[in-house]
Amino acid sequence: MQVVKYSGEVEEFSPEKIKRTIINASGSKKLAEEAVREVVQQYHDPMTTKEILEILLGLLKKEPGVAERYDLKRAIMSLGPSGFPFEIFFAHILEHYGYATKVGEKLIGNNLVYEIDIVAQKLPPGKQSGKKFLVECKYHNKPGLATKVRYAKQTHEKFLALKNYNFDQPWLVTNTKCSFDTIEYAKSVNMKITSWGYPKEESLMVLIKKQKLYPITILQSLPNKIKEKLYNSKILIAQDLLQYSLPELKQKLQLPEKEITGIIRKVKDIVGE
Repeated sequence: MQVVKYSGEVEEFSPEKIKRTIINASGSKKLAEEAVREVVQQYHDPMTTKEILEILLGLLKKEPGVAERYDLKRAIMSLGPSGFPFEIFFAHILEHYGYATKVGEKLIGNNLVYEIDIVAQKLPPGKQSGKKFLVECKYHNKPGLATKVRYAKQTHEKFLALKNYNFDQPWLVTNTKCSFDTIEYAKSVNMKITSWGYPKEESLMVLIKKQKLYPITILQSLPNKIKEKLYNSKILIAQDLLQYSLPELKQKLQLPEKEITGIIRKVKDIVGE
């Protein structure tokens, strides 16, 4: 049994991979096994990962929040079409991990103006300063694309041009995977990388799941006009909605109380409250 990936590559069908990802999305072992049986039953040659995903998402709705958590990668790709919401989203993730951030800073180096996606500074407990990073985000809104080495080189060039700002390290962030060349280049110039699955213990996926920092686009039924209102309010992490009272959310979203209650209930399902 073989599966065609979004990139066009063909790989062997892996029931264990499906089970593992469902359990990682906090689905039960019983649900994972049922999902694998259903995919095997509906298998045809050739079958795409997109087809498998659609089968799984229908089944995973049997347990609250599992389908949404399983579809995290696509939720992040729904932050577009521009990369700007992704920059704000990642800045908010960094803030949850103890960084101070500034988005869209314009800095001068070599007589040129450079716009930096994120300036991030790690603040150790009780201290006002710490390691300072120049963060560049490469956002993809289509699956199957790898971040190429040229983006790492551009990030490093900015870092060198802005040496007077005392950045300690350049940092490339992407919502997909990085090519082998990109990772090797980053190692050679001491550049930090955060991609979907790399590095293993601090990948984008791990950073999100560890503190349940799911994007608001994980709320699949949320209308685009409501997403735009949330973007404009700089709310890009679903659990941040739980910080607001019902009257505050009614004012921000201009929605009936019943709809807002439904959104909050879904957020709680996803983050496990």
